[in-house]
Amino acid sequence: MKRSIIILYIVVVAVLAAATVFEKYLGTDYVSDHIYGAWWFSALWALLAAASIFWFIKRKVRRPSVIALHLAFVVILAGALLTHLTAIRGVVPLRKGVDTNTFLTRDMHLHQMPFTIRLEQFDVKFYQGTQMPSDYISQVTIDGKPFTISMNQIASHKNVRLYQMDYDADMLGSILSLNYDPWGIPVTYSGYALLFVALIWLLIDPKGRFREQLALLRNHRRQLNIFAAGIAACFLFLMYHFLNKYSPENHPMPVLNSRLLPIHIATIMLAYTLLLFACLSSLVGILSAKYRQGMKHLSQMLLYPALTFLGFGIFIGAIWANISWGNYWSWDPKETWAIITLMIYGIPAHRSIKLNHNLYMVLAFLTILMTYFGVNYFLGGMHSYA
Repeated sequence: MKRSIIILYIVVVAVLAAATVFEKYLGTDYVSDHIYGAWWFSALWALLAAASIFWFIKRKVRRPSVIALHLAFVVILAGALLTHLTAIRGVVPLRKGVDTNTFLTRDMHLHQMPFTIRLEQFDVKFYQGTQMPSDYISQVTIDGKPFTISMNQIASHKNVRLYQMDYDADMLGSILSLNYDPWGIPVTYSGYALLFVALIWLLIDPKGRFREQLALLRNHRRQLNIFAAGIAACFLFLMYHFLNKYSPENHPMPVLNSRLLPIHIATIMLAYTLLLFACLSSLVGILSAKYRQGMKHLSQMLLYPALTFLGFGIFIGAIWANISWGNYWSWDPKETWAIITLMIYGIPAHRSIKLNHNLYMVLAFLTILMTYFGVNYFLGGMHSYA
């Protein structure tokens, strides 16, 4: 069973990586229909989840924090499956003063909405002293009740969520995206909440490996302080680099004017910083026999908070995406490689998997390089900053 889980895990990672390359050459619609939206892709995740649950039961895992973490991933996958099977998405074109009760699906079929919506006013806000838009605002009434819809501000009525998407050139029309997902979103968000609790729980668990590695390094406080200073400096540099791009002075896109953006960036950057220093520690361990064991313990210690921040960053980003675009996961290349990174770094966190830790951590850093440089300069996508 363990071998089957490892094979399934490798296959999932390989499929995800290959899909991002296929998207580059064959297009987003192709991978959406033939990979991410295919029955076998869902079946692959279901098999991995089922095999993992069976292995958990067989091994009689009893640590509550470990059970909570893996249960969170099962709940998230269940929510994703519900969204895939039951969610309805579409586009609602509106014209000022005209009542509308229909929407268009992706295949251009017209469907009825459970209410009537009317556009009362559409406005574009601009950054002061510029012609750069800072927000798009639709004032609508839904069954006679007033709502304001703008970037990062949705309207929800009868389990239907409406998002600002686009507008007509004459400023007399607004285009909204529609998302009806009453089952998938609550289940997925429950999984996110459980995941956040479990990740913190693992760090403070007295029987956890993070606390174990900290105990082994207590006699090396000077080296730890130097590393902590380096991590702080690297983190601050990365934060300055990224947040400077999205400061109001640089007039970011309206969708980026969200309170979740700095949290998303900060947690991801902190995770990448910790993994960079874990990689450097392992590299020193490979090159120096004298420090090999000590660097291994340091690298292992850095791994757990890095995974915590990476998990927080990825799924806070998913919540932000759901608020802004009406879709908490779109399999954009950056999102896909972020999940690949989480899966790759999750492997050495398992005691039962024997591997050369230092070598693995150096090679694993290639996934972070791919997530940033590979996506930005080769794969492209919604998260490309090149």
